[in-house]
Amino acid sequence: VTAPVFVGPDTNRVPLAASFVTSQGAELTVLVNHFKSKGGDGTGENADQSDGQGNWNQRRTEASQAILTWIGANPTGSTDPDYMILGDLNAYDEEDPVTTLESGGFTDLVNQFQGDDAYGYVFDGRWGYLDYALANSSLLSQVLGAADWHINADEPDALDYDTSFNPPEWYEQNEFRSSDHDPV
Repeated sequence: VTAPVFVGPDTNRVPLAASFVTSQGAELTVLVNHFKSKGGDGTGENADQSDGQGNWNQRRTEASQAILTWIGANPTGSTDPDYMILGDLNAYDEEDPVTTLESGGFTDLVNQFQGDDAYGYVFDGRWGYLDYALANSSLLSQVLGAADWHINADEPDALDYDTSFNPPEWYEQNEFRSSDHDPV
């Protein structure tokens, strides 16, 4: 099921919700997201507010609020209250989009299991993470772990999937440097 709340230019990608059922009948609903990047020029409330959250923070925060509302409407009709939010939120763990989801009852599993030294993205020598797995309280006690798969952030830019600034023949079609940050 896709959410009808994200349309138009300069916005988040449309999230997807799917419920999975085990052979024992337990269900897990996963919401996959890709929020608007910090790139480009936001205007008004979406301009860089010089608070460290970059352009489009308001748009990403609105996406978090919409996701919480969508979950409240039970988008897949699941009979199990276990929800996980996954994806590239393009926000660091103390920024408004993430704290909005945490205030809505979700726990950042990367921080929960890896702590303050977790990273999945390196930019200009600084590290943090933009990709998340967040579990609601019903699911949290069932989660055994979460980790970043370090296949991108540690790789040199010269091997990047974007060959604009390096020889295309250096790129290899494998899991390494398939993105600019690591999946969870």
